[in-house]
Amino acid sequence: MAINKLIEADAFTLAQVEEFKKVLLDAGEVRSETFDNLIARNPKIIFINSAENPDGIGALKIPFEDYRREVFTKARSHKNSEDYRYELGWIVSRKKGCGNQIMECLLADAKGALYSTVRKENEIMIYLLKKYNFIQEGVPYNSTRGDYELLLFIRE
Repeated sequence: MAINKLIEADAFTLAQVEEFKKVLLDAGEVRSETFDNLIARNPKIIFINSAENPDGIGALKIPFEDYRREVFTKARSHKNSEDYRYELGWIVSRKKGCGNQIMECLLADAKGALYSTVRKENEIMIYLLKKYNFIQEGVPYNSTRGDYELLLFIRE
């Protein structure tokens, strides 16, 4: 299996997808049922250095239209959410420097406009998004998953 390369989720074994999910759940990045619904849409995912014990992971997710529209509405964005087919996300770096490697792999394969949401206090991810030419769009908005605010970033 190709590691450090972005490929569709269904190319990985069930055990590898479960490891991807475990990393996300351990990091508090997703709810189990949300992951199951989104992984079924066959997003492109990446494992850094190992699929069994990855140094980092990431994805180009295929969000549901209602969710994408809700994100742009809550952020009071003036952009058309339909122009953003993919959401860059599920990024977890377990080793210093992996964030850049994950971003480079994700963006090398990305076509068209992208969006990403990030916790307002996640300074490292905000730095990476800006470094890779994402700009903040709209205003902070309350998360439905916890007591924190999210920011919307876009890249056209």
